[in-house]
Amino acid sequence: MIVVSGNAKFAPGALQKIRKEMEAMITASKAEAGCIDYAYGIDVSDPDTLLVVEYWEDWAALDAHFKEPHMATWRAALGAAGVLSRDIKAAEMDGVRAL
Repeated sequence: MIVVSGNAKFAPGALQKIRKEMEAMITASKAEAGCIDYAYGIDVSDPDTLLVVEYWEDWAALDAHFKEPHMATWRAALGAAGVLSRDIKAAEMDGVRAL
């Protein structure tokens, strides 16, 4: 399983302006082959920080995700919103267990 996690910092109020695009991105991504789960959250201590958590079956599924049409729409929304910083990484997980 591939886990993608991290965060992106936005200018004050920018996240609220792209909420519709966030919801569309989540819905479209969850419908993709190989997507186990896909979620965004807002950092409780910083409402201008978007938290990202994604689970993919394998690297091929994640690579295909980046080529989907909704990714281009999402990237345009991010550009318009003005991402100030971003720290998102992907890692292959082995031996995962529920806590």
